[in-house]
Amino acid sequence: MRKLLLVACLVFACVPGSQAAVSQTIYAWFDVDGNLNVRYVDNSNVGSTIPPGTYQVILNNNTADDYAVDHKFHLFGPGVNYSPPAGAVQTTFSVTFQAGGAYTIQDDLDPAGHHQTVVATTSAGVASSGSSSTSTTATGSSKPTSSDIVGSDVAPFRGALDAIVFGNGNLALTRQGKRVSTLKSGRYTFFVDDESKARGFTVQQLHRQGVTITTPTFKGTHDATISLKPGQWFFYSPGAKKSPFVVVS
Repeated sequence: MRKLLLVACLVFACVPGSQAAVSQTIYAWFDVDGNLNVRYVDNSNVGSTIPPGTYQVILNNNTADDYAVDHKFHLFGPGVNYSPPAGAVQTTFSVTFQAGGAYTIQDDLDPAGHHQTVVATTSAGVASSGSSSTSTTATGSSKPTSSDIVGSDVAPFRGALDAIVFGNGNLALTRQGKRVSTLKSGRYTFFVDDESKARGFTVQQLHRQGVTITTPTFKGTHDATISLKPGQWFFYSPGAKKSPFVVVS
């Protein structure tokens, strides 16, 4: 199960009297359906403008999505023209957005379908709320599009977790290829690949109500962003054994 997650951590250089960014951190990634997402830490979308300044960008998992469709990150504009080195999975680079400059973030392998233009300006820009709508499609149908946000509040976004419900009913939860046992508190996007028609995937904090991402009758892919608070957590399929992990401050 391969996910493309581009995490862009931006360190903003303030300009006196200028518009401030929604947050000092921005996350950008291609989701399981190959859609390009660029968001602030509060889950609002980065709009058509961004304050000028110098940013550090961390590009992670520059590979194919769940449908084996390749993507290639590219950021360009005045003084900037960055694409990751061939074969690079993760790179870090600095970029300065010049006042008045127009910058494009796109997938070079599908620029018409996946791109965004951002203007560096001190004027107020547009930042829209993250979507909470959901549309899922079973295996064999068209690609599902899903973006559930559960208990997001203002917790920092930490990245993606990969979950698999195998055909035999077994479950797995990993992060960057490693089994999850301990996580820092914050918001995580659970990408679930459900290959079973008899098992589902639920996440639950001890003594709290569980959050069901896929039901036992569902087969396909679905994702949900969940705010994980410190304490004991479990992932499981209803009626089956629970697998524990710990969330720390």
